[in-house]
Amino acid sequence: MKSKNYFLFTICSLIWGTTWLVIKFQINSTSPVVGVFYRFLLAATLMFVFNYFITKKSLSYPLKNHLFFLLQGIFNFSFNYILTYTAEQKLSSGLVALTFTSLVYFNMLGLRLWFKKPISKNVFLGGLMGAFGIALLFSKEILSFNAGAGPIAGILIGIIATFFASTGNMFAYKNHLLKIPMIIFNSYGMLYGALCSLTIGLIRHENFALPTSLSFILSLMYLAVFGTVIAFWAYQTLVGSIGADRAAYSSIIAPMIAVIVSSVFEDMHFSPLIIGGIIFCLLGNIISLKKD
Repeated sequence: MKSKNYFLFTICSLIWGTTWLVIKFQINSTSPVVGVFYRFLLAATLMFVFNYFITKKSLSYPLKNHLFFLLQGIFNFSFNYILTYTAEQKLSSGLVALTFTSLVYFNMLGLRLWFKKPISKNVFLGGLMGAFGIALLFSKEILSFNAGAGPIAGILIGIIATFFASTGNMFAYKNHLLKIPMIIFNSYGMLYGALCSLTIGLIRHENFALPTSLSFILSLMYLAVFGTVIAFWAYQTLVGSIGADRAAYSSIIAPMIAVIVSSVFEDMHFSPLIIGGIIFCLLGNIISLKKD
């Protein structure tokens, strides 16, 4: 990758590696749906303001384009994050982050199904290793019936959230192919994602009163500005530059950072099974992204 791409990769990996823990401050103050709504409403507002004063890109696009903006927003900026926040109510932030190592495989399958990009034998081998790694990571929760349904549900919810994130990536990739400026489709996508979360919350009779605690406000600002506006700008720029499959390398590094952060702040313990699972997930992802 060029030096610019390395810089973008580092930004999104470092930021997303820390957002998993910061999400805990959101769900301690309000529901996942409400937290996601405020996060992406603020992020979308900042994006539109930045475009109005700085980039000055046209906001006028036909309805067909708005359909792709809407679909990206629903999957990338609503369903994905609502489920991620929900998973963090059941698991440590580090373990939830590790479920996102499956993004590499979902992205490659999506590119094959949607855009007819071939899947190499390395993807198949890497997928087997990654699946074994995930099984090792969560073997205690899977085998321990005394742990109850919470941890197992958290694992499944995290994987489903990853699938939705990958689905959103496919629509973002489509927007790239249509030559839509990244700031435009992300701005609309975040706005539509926020509106989708608002609709879900209203149907569920959620309380949308804005929490005023300092921890919520600071975490909201960090997640909206750094975890959303800056990180998604870096990631989507990478997708347009090197493709969704190679950009998914960040889904390897960010969870590893999240595990380290979780071990410090949440007292997450590194058992032999977790260490072995991390190693197999890393090897599986690296092999999958390696050209034949």
